[in-house]
Amino acid sequence: MAATDWRKRGNDALAAGDFAEAARCYEQGVLASPQDAALRLNLGFVLLEQGQFAPAAERLRQALALRRPDDGCALHEVHYLLGRARAGLGQHVEAVASFEAALRAQPAFAEALEDGARSLHSLERHAEAAEWIQRLLALRPTYFNRLLLATELNASERHAEAAALLDALCVEEPTNADATLLRFSALIKTGRHAEALEETDRAIAVHGRSASLLANRSVPLERLGRCQEALDCIEQALALEPANRVALVNRCTVLTQLLRLPEAIQAGEEALKSLPEDAEVHLALSIALLMRGDLQRGWQEHEWRRRSAATRGKLLQLEGKRMWAGESLQGRTIFLHGEQGFGDNIQFVRYVQPIAQQAQSVVLIVPAALESLVARSLPANCRLLPQNSALPPIDFHCPLMTVPAIVGTTEDTIPSQVPYLHADAALLPAWRERLGNGTLNVGIAWAGNPKHTNDHNRSMPLASLRRLDAPGCRFVTVQPGLGEADRALLADWPSAIDLGSEVRSFDETAALIEALDLVITVDTSIAHLAGALGKPVWMMLAHVPDWRWMLERSDSPWYPSARLYRQPAPRDWASVVDSVRRDLLALCAAR
Repeated sequence: MAATDWRKRGNDALAAGDFAEAARCYEQGVLASPQDAALRLNLGFVLLEQGQFAPAAERLRQALALRRPDDGCALHEVHYLLGRARAGLGQHVEAVASFEAALRAQPAFAEALEDGARSLHSLERHAEAAEWIQRLLALRPTYFNRLLLATELNASERHAEAAALLDALCVEEPTNADATLLRFSALIKTGRHAEALEETDRAIAVHGRSASLLANRSVPLERLGRCQEALDCIEQALALEPANRVALVNRCTVLTQLLRLPEAIQAGEEALKSLPEDAEVHLALSIALLMRGDLQRGWQEHEWRRRSAATRGKLLQLEGKRMWAGESLQGRTIFLHGEQGFGDNIQFVRYVQPIAQQAQSVVLIVPAALESLVARSLPANCRLLPQNSALPPIDFHCPLMTVPAIVGTTEDTIPSQVPYLHADAALLPAWRERLGNGTLNVGIAWAGNPKHTNDHNRSMPLASLRRLDAPGCRFVTVQPGLGEADRALLADWPSAIDLGSEVRSFDETAALIEALDLVITVDTSIAHLAGALGKPVWMMLAHVPDWRWMLERSDSPWYPSARLYRQPAPRDWASVVDSVRRDLLALCAAR
């Protein structure tokens, strides 16, 4: 039988929905006409529809190799189907390349944009996926595609844009559960916690009480400081669904926020019986353990951050490189890399020195803003690489925050010698001359990065710190980026001067701090920098502090020069400032 006959029989079988017969006919046609690219395209399509991704991909590659401009084998279709086959095989990088080729051949190809966005999502390349979906919306402006765009905007941390889009989508279809959940997530991420609570209440009114909705409702309640109500929601969710994942994770988190640490730890351990491989449960448990001072167990649980969706994106991903697990470093090179925020990098860069004492050489990467500050304090066998540099040959790699877990750091073995960072000596004279003598120069910082998830608790209004005023003190701002209201308040504070607006780098900030007598700050990178420099630093902590400051102590094993002042109740900054002021008056009197 001729190839054209086999093609017709295959087309008839395909029209009848008989994919197996269509595949058989097209295969016979290929045997009859081995150079026919269109037959191989058809065969690749029916194999793909049957889920036979590997043979489909092979036939489609053959179609590409055989294709001629006039043989009826559409180039964009071959690339598109090959992309689908590669995606089915989990080869998403290759799939994206195929979809891109399909779009070069036919730019207005909606299916290629849609499937390409799915592969980019699988690769966690969410910003690119959002761009593809925006192109798709120009062709197909459907509700579903707008929802896809909101998903990718959320995943690429463009939460404000996602929230704006979802506001409209939820008005159009108020009962759409997917849109409601996405909007809830975007509202939480943008700090619109009261609105997020309203969204869950609206969803409960529409869909009824469910374990998932009750568990979600606990999140804005906890962020709004209504932790007991949050815990009540969690218990109601678990009564409906004892293994509800979100409720199990949140119970450990909320109990930690209530400072009921033994119960939080028990809740985390109970959750692991149902969810032994859940990174978020392990991470929530690690926070309770570390806050309680159980460092060795806490470090081990904290390693699950490398699998957590919330934190793994903040870690350097190294394929094919061997992770250090405590092996001898004699004669070997180890690559240490920072992670998380500036404060975390400053705190854990202390581990470079002891690791360098064991290794032949150390390669280090930290955030670009910290490079020159850190470079001055490195041992001779340590080399600092700029961000995005090509790695030299290494034997091991290790995130800096993993080192404590590997070496088994306890409270007694924290490398606490300070200073382990040093200000640029060339910058010091100008600051010292600027500040002068004869008064107590006190650096102040009252707010951290507003994008930090806990910034609403750890930062205070400058007006609250204004109560700190004490005779014999000059207050010097050491944080940049003041708003108009803060500048106006400082202008009306005779004993305060704004120098933070003049610093443009951590080097300049370090030099300014070194020239001061004392730093008083909330929990920000300024606190870590002052501590690492060995400068006296008085830290004002929220009622529920970050895990590293533990509980019920006024000192820190991380920074010997630090003194901790804790809120006796949530949001009670007035008591903290009053305590600091009493000690500041005593210090001035002693001088």
